[in-house]
Amino acid sequence: MGLLAFLLSGCSPVPSNPRAVLEAKAAAIDSATQDVLDSLHAAGLDDATAKGHVDGCQSEPTPGVSYRAGISAKAGSDLAGAFDALVEQLDASGWKPTDAYRDVETDPAKPMGRFVRDDITLDVATGGASSGGVWYGADEMQLGVTIKDYCVRVPDGGYISKVRDLAKDILPRS
Repeated sequence: MGLLAFLLSGCSPVPSNPRAVLEAKAAAIDSATQDVLDSLHAAGLDDATAKGHVDGCQSEPTPGVSYRAGISAKAGSDLAGAFDALVEQLDASGWKPTDAYRDVETDPAKPMGRFVRDDITLDVATGGASSGGVWYGADEMQLGVTIKDYCVRVPDGGYISKVRDLAKDILPRS
């Protein structure tokens, strides 16, 4: 009965070396993030920081870990102009826009978009967000970098603490 539940759940087995699998995904995300930092620089958006994060995904008894990157860039008062400049650079470096936000009503002054290249997805939003009635990052661009099949199955019981050291600042190549 347990085997049937496993097969029906679509869960993949725990890899023999989950850390190596996660490290490979992290390396791909870090490289793509550095490419995006280069694109931001080429678009004139030099005030950017990037961080890699380790998170839990799925839940017990089939836990997993994932790695993603976040970028924050000062875009100034012309968010639409900064977004357009970045999109031009992303296009030149092989990122392709998707229609992920096609049916979402967005403020033209605060554009957003999703881009893909190979197995990597890049989400870009501008204009910050409100929390507790306070607006944060009104002059910023927030970018998220993820990878397809992001969740790596791991053994039960606190495995995420064994890979927390993968979280880090991601520096530009140059």
